[in-house]
Amino acid sequence: MNNNTPKESTIRLMTRLANKHNAVNLSQGFTDMPVIFETLWGLITAAAGGNQKTADFINSATVKDIIKKLNCNEEDFKNLSLKEIFRKIQGKKDVFNQYSYPFGMPELRKTIADYTKTHRGFRPDSETEITVTAGATEGFFASLMTVCSPGDEIIIIQPYHEMYPTQAAIAKVVPKFITLHQDTSGKWKLNTEELKNSINEKTKVLILNTPHNPTGKVFSEKEILEIAEICKKNNIFIFTDEIYEHILFNGLRHYTPAAYKEYKDITFLINSISKTANATGWRIGWVISPEHSTKKLRGIHDTTVMQAPTPLQKATVKLLEMDREFYKNIYIKYKENCRILVEKLRETGFKVAYPEGSYYLFADYTNVKKLKDMTPMDAAVCLITNFGVASVPGDNFYSVGSDGNRYLRFAFCRSLESIKKAADRLNMLNCN
Repeated sequence: MNNNTPKESTIRLMTRLANKHNAVNLSQGFTDMPVIFETLWGLITAAAGGNQKTADFINSATVKDIIKKLNCNEEDFKNLSLKEIFRKIQGKKDVFNQYSYPFGMPELRKTIADYTKTHRGFRPDSETEITVTAGATEGFFASLMTVCSPGDEIIIIQPYHEMYPTQAAIAKVVPKFITLHQDTSGKWKLNTEELKNSINEKTKVLILNTPHNPTGKVFSEKEILEIAEICKKNNIFIFTDEIYEHILFNGLRHYTPAAYKEYKDITFLINSISKTANATGWRIGWVISPEHSTKKLRGIHDTTVMQAPTPLQKATVKLLEMDREFYKNIYIKYKENCRILVEKLRETGFKVAYPEGSYYLFADYTNVKKLKDMTPMDAAVCLITNFGVASVPGDNFYSVGSDGNRYLRFAFCRSLESIKKAADRLNMLNCN
């Protein structure tokens, strides 16, 4: 059980154990599929070009154009390595690998505003409401420090991402926990009476993650509005973690309280490209904050990390400008992975429901013969060392109660090849 003191991530610990034992890593939520090419190409053109003119040349140049620019013949060109070619066409003046505005390049902030209008139905002001951050994690911490003082309370819905209570501990903020419960059909539900009863005069923030990690729950519009109204009546800010916004199954839609004029001034919408671009290591995120809070948030962000990397910001523009069809179809690459893993886990005794969104399975292992008598950590370590599959112990996502003691979390965001390999290894759970 999480004791809410700052500590190293258990999820990343499981990744290191997976690497040590050559296990298929279904613990940490990152893929082994390539970064979205348009985003990668945006990085290459920005970093190698260094300035807009050279970046534009690299973006559109044909081999013939490059030969002409290098003033060499075709035979000499054929003997050049790709590294030598880029060395010769690299921009001679550079702005794209240097400092940019701490709160984000104007071009990217405008693109985030346009992207939000396209996908969420409202357009935040790029000058007064958008701050580009070093990933969603830093965005959360800057937001927390913006509205909270030591001793204030925040409400965290468990199971939760492990960074929420850890950041609260660093900020000397007191976390209060309310719990999603799984019904007999596998649906996860929040009791809003529990939410109301957890509020007092010290409560400043509710953290709301949808689509949800680790359960896969997608909060409906009705649930979003009910939660938002409770927060508004009690002068509580809502921090929304929306990084899985495009990973939705069965035709479900993603809703954010920031899109409703009644709740815009209490909502900090926190997002990133990590899951959308297959680029968890890039650390590019943003916060859409109420205008009255943006100046302080930007000051905290500037002081802690100063800025997100400039060439990666340029690349993010390319991702966010992609058409609706790209975003509409993101879930497809995960659908078969999910089916294979759900069926295999069920075959081996796990009780697991299909998720509504995100790319995690929160699986009950209490009927798995070789694991049922173990603690979640022991069960997770056993899967890694004896069966070559990495998961995360369920109690890592809880701070109060014993609900987490029967779950393991599996991420199905790896390549289809990796998922099939994991499924084959899980077969060994059925062996005597």
